[in-house]
Amino acid sequence: MITQILLQQTIIMFLLMMLGLLLSRRGMITEQGSRDLSNVLLYAVIPCVILRSYMSEFSMDKLRAMGISAVIAVIAFIASIGVAYLTCGTRHRIENFAVAFGNAGFIGIPLVTAVFGAEAAVYVVSYSTLVNLLQWTYGIVIISGKKETFNLKMVFVNPVFISMVIGLILFVTQPTLPSVVTGTIGYIADANTALAMIILGFYLSKVRLRDLFASARLYVVSTVRLLVVPAVTVLIFLLFPFARGEITLITLIAAATPVASSTAIFA
Repeated sequence: MITQILLQQTIIMFLLMMLGLLLSRRGMITEQGSRDLSNVLLYAVIPCVILRSYMSEFSMDKLRAMGISAVIAVIAFIASIGVAYLTCGTRHRIENFAVAFGNAGFIGIPLVTAVFGAEAAVYVVSYSTLVNLLQWTYGIVIISGKKETFNLKMVFVNPVFISMVIGLILFVTQPTLPSVVTGTIGYIADANTALAMIILGFYLSKVRLRDLFASARLYVVSTVRLLVVPAVTVLIFLLFPFARGEITLITLIAAATPVASSTAIFA
């Protein structure tokens, strides 16, 4: 049942991406327009998705589940970083970064919320926050080869981390928010999947298919990122009795996402 839903939602997201590609090819989305949409997604939509996922009734069981999701996220990252280092080492730094870090925020959150519902996003936040933490610490050292590029400040000023902190405060304190506020957050969050896929479609329209399919290295990196990393992650999960159920599956989806777009930015 979950496989069927996942496949259906993946097809929907692919069609939305094709819409973005078509709009770009017809000149209806420009380079500047794609940057503006990306900023809207990063600074408004994704934070609202995270906030909405925390806007639920407080319970110790859910708080405990959040803690478990954080632990599972750490385990998943140990797997991906280990695979990246073993397959790429320090000779292929960009490939190492690409294998280690998936696109959990941009693709993982829309995919998980489409399959499991809006509240499930809270379990992706642990993984996404860890992505940001490790990209600006371990990742930036790996890709540059220079320890002086370490930038811890960026971990704490990015939208994902800030919205997670605010969300946790809201979840624990349980304030009564006006329906106007919650409704606005909900409407903005609902734009997440469509906006993310349309932007990806724009980027895809700027890539020549010949370049996309002619590079052997791209096939290797994609295979390791999309097949080897999830497979190793599953095997490691089997070693931990608590790594079972829906939370683990949600983390696995986040861990199995394609190469993060930040790879190009950091490079």
